[in-house]
Amino acid sequence: MFSAIQFILELVIIFVLYLLYQYLRKLPDQIHQKNLKVFELDLNKQLESFKTELIKEIELLKISQSQLYIHKAEQFVNLSEVIIKKMLDKAYSEKLQKDPETQKEFNQKMLDLGIKLFFFASDETVKKYVEFRGYGQKAKDPNFDASKSLILLAEIMVLIRRDLGYKDTACNIDDFLNTIITDWEDYKKKHGL
Repeated sequence: MFSAIQFILELVIIFVLYLLYQYLRKLPDQIHQKNLKVFELDLNKQLESFKTELIKEIELLKISQSQLYIHKAEQFVNLSEVIIKKMLDKAYSEKLQKDPETQKEFNQKMLDLGIKLFFFASDETVKKYVEFRGYGQKAKDPNFDASKSLILLAEIMVLIRRDLGYKDTACNIDDFLNTIITDWEDYKKKHGL
């Protein structure tokens, strides 16, 4: 009888050891799962915080960009008005040539607008503006071609249009020149452009 009790006791001990073994074998997995959940919860909190900060930064950037866009557009319009006035307003052009004070004001405006263009415009636009300015400085040369100056101006305006967000614009130099010169098509034919 003692051996039957001892046998049952050994079976119980073996069973308990087996259960303990099974529990211990699953324990690292359970600890891992628990730590994984804690990690996921912590990570989700961090991601949510990061997402909130990122959304806030994006909104601030959008506000900043919209303010910059408005300022950039104003400067581009100012530049366009000054150049077009000089090129197309004959009375103003004559005054520029005769009045040193008007010439000084014009040069200061062009310097100021050129610097702003350098900061706000694309590389391509800046380079085209430099080409336009360089060509315009040869206006007293007998070989100066005013129509080339008009074409360069139109190219700048199309590039500025792209800089303002119309990347895939279908408008071209003819469209611009038709807006500022009443008989552009006749002028173009007459000058072989």
